[in-house]
Amino acid sequence: MEFEVRSGGTISIDLNKCRTCESKACVKICNSTGMGGILELKDGLPSLKPTLEEVKRGACTEDLACELDCQLYGNKAITVTLPLPELDEYLENLTERPTYEREA
Repeated sequence: MEFEVRSGGTISIDLNKCRTCESKACVKICNSTGMGGILELKDGLPSLKPTLEEVKRGACTEDLACELDCQLYGNKAITVTLPLPELDEYLENLTERPTYEREA
């Protein structure tokens, strides 16, 4: 499942990985942050509560909680990709290189 969010980024959820996930951490955290929760369980898998259009208009707060909790407690099934156009320019102007690795 993949859907677009307000910033123009995307959230991808690999439902095949979700089938064997016992924690369903993404759904739990999405609904516990007090931000409206866009994920629910349907037939044991994460599903969107709002329509795709509602998500694109801002129903998803893009807080990255689902991705982080899935990485920590789930099956690493979620990838959030957000546009950060200023980041490349900022990184080019640093005098020291950052200590993280960026995926291509």
